[in-house]
Amino acid sequence: MKKELWKSKSFEQPNNYPCPKCFIGILIGKEISKLMTEDGKYNEQVGYPYGLDNIFSGILHCNNHLCNHIVSVNGLLITDISTGYQKPDGEYIETFLKIYHPKFFFPNLRMFPLTNEIPENIRQLIDQSFSLYFLDNNSCANKIRITIEYILDDLRAPIKRKTKKGKIELIPNLHQRIQHFSKKKPKICRLLLALKIIGNEGSHTIDTTTDDVLTGFEILELLVEMIYIKNSKRIEAIVNQIITK
Repeated sequence: MKKELWKSKSFEQPNNYPCPKCFIGILIGKEISKLMTEDGKYNEQVGYPYGLDNIFSGILHCNNHLCNHIVSVNGLLITDISTGYQKPDGEYIETFLKIYHPKFFFPNLRMFPLTNEIPENIRQLIDQSFSLYFLDNNSCANKIRITIEYILDDLRAPIKRKTKKGKIELIPNLHQRIQHFSKKKPKICRLLLALKIIGNEGSHTIDTTTDDVLTGFEILELLVEMIYIKNSKRIEAIVNQIITK
């Protein structure tokens, strides 16, 4: 996963997102249309001190001719004057800037590939977290937290434990379930615990940051590599990248 690519949730031209299907091509804007909002019209009347708000929608397509995958996108477009200068004859020239703030992609973009080795129900949850990334950090982090529970279920992590008195009881929460399972899978559970912390921010606070979510995706990518794909060279490269940063 290229974390730097995803840090900005806006663009001037949609020409750098990897195709979520082939991960070889880049999505290029094919048809982009816009319509000014009522707030935008008001700002235009008063000299647009805060830029002009537009709703935009469009079609992106993969530039890999062997793929040609298409994705729809919509969101908010801000138009404003970037620079202005006066020509020798007195004519004033203005250069306009367009900043796109996408909110929804369909099919959703993917921060990293989801191969068939990953169980379908877990793939669907990860895809749902991807789809929420541009819309809301907290909802995205919360979906990552739910994914942890599904991964634990798939690994058959116990939901019950024996007490010191020999009684069998339900493990009361996700944190303790991870801790209990760490006796068997310490490396995996360490990553799960880090993900749970990020997921808890999305569930119980209102200030989950974009960087938090992207870190969560990095850890999640590492997890599915370790558990399902088991490509040791790929895992080692991810680990080295995270540690170096």
